[in-house]
Amino acid sequence: MSGNLINSRLPDKNWTPRRIIFTVLFIAISIGINYLGSFLAGLIAFPLYLDSVMTIAVTALCGLVPGLICAFGSNLLLFIFAHTGIFFSACHLSTALIAWLVFRAERKKHPNEKLLSSDSFMWAGFLAAISNSIIGDTISTFVYGANTSIPQVDNAVQGIYVVIRSLPVAAYIGGTITNFVDKLVSATICLFIYRFVKKVFSNLPSF
Repeated sequence: MSGNLINSRLPDKNWTPRRIIFTVLFIAISIGINYLGSFLAGLIAFPLYLDSVMTIAVTALCGLVPGLICAFGSNLLLFIFAHTGIFFSACHLSTALIAWLVFRAERKKHPNEKLLSSDSFMWAGFLAAISNSIIGDTISTFVYGANTSIPQVDNAVQGIYVVIRSLPVAAYIGGTITNFVDKLVSATICLFIYRFVKKVFSNLPSF
C-alpha cells in the first residue's frame, strides 16, 4: 500500500538507474544550495530567506517526493547548523507541494508541451509566497515570538514594529513582503535552472 502511494507521487516515466542517480545527486546539491543561499542572504543583510531557492526546481525536474525531501532536508540542515526553527519546515514543504500542484495542472492543460511554461514557475512562486506568509508568520508569531532566527528578516520586522507598535502585525507585514520577494526571486532562478538542465539533459523526461 505504502509503495503504491509513493509510486503515485513519483514521475511515471523512465525511472532508470541513471535517472535515479541524477535525482539523488540533484536533491543533495539543491539542499546544499538552499543552505548556502540562506547563509549568503545573511551576509548581504538583505531581507530575504533564499533557503528554498532550489526547491521549485527539484519539484519541476524530479516530482513531488524529491521536492519534499529537498524541502525537509534543507530545513533540517538549517535547524542543525543555523538554529532555524524546525517548525518552519512546514513552509518549505508547502513550497514543494504547491509547485507540484501548479506543474501538474500545467501538464494536464498542455499535455503535448515538452517544457513547463515560465508562467507556471511564477504562479508556483506567487502561491508559495502566500502559503509561506500564512504558515511562516503564524509559526513565527505564536511559536517563536516573532523571531525567525534570520537576522535580516527579524531586523525588517523590528523596523516595522517601531512604526506600528504591534509585534504580530509587524511580523505578518514583514514576513509577507519578504516572502513575496523571496519566492519570486527563487521561482525565477529555478526557471533558468530548469531550462538549463533540460537543455543539457535533453533526454530527461518530465515528471
